[in-house]
Amino acid sequence: MTLALAFGAGCLDPLPYTLDTATPREPQLEVSPAALDLGEPLEGAQIEAGVTIRNAGQLDLEVDLSLAVGELYAAGPPRFSIRSDDRRVITVRLDAATAGPALDTLIFETNDPDRPLVEIPLQATVLPAE
Repeated sequence: MTLALAFGAGCLDPLPYTLDTATPREPQLEVSPAALDLGEPLEGAQIEAGVTIRNAGQLDLEVDLSLAVGELYAAGPPRFSIRSDDRRVITVRLDAATAGPALDTLIFETNDPDRPLVEIPLQATVLPAE
């Protein structure tokens, strides 16, 4: 988009200015990966993996982080902000206490008007320690 401005009565040629509209003005959440599979750890193990959050917008991204169940997994901090064009890695930890499926959901509530709620499925299959 081009914006032309003219200053003063004697100015005949407008001055062209180009506005950068590629970066959204509001906060914009990007999360990777869209789902997290921690594999098949042995019973009693503690496994960690990262989820990367990026703010692709121009205003600060405010994030409230929680887990749907929160019994086997931990992640935090529960509340934080990310500046424009910055990123943060959230560590998700699984405490594989008992054998069987380990399922939960990592929930991001944000001030991104297009993505105010994002859920990341978490899964693992804990194998018996023998």
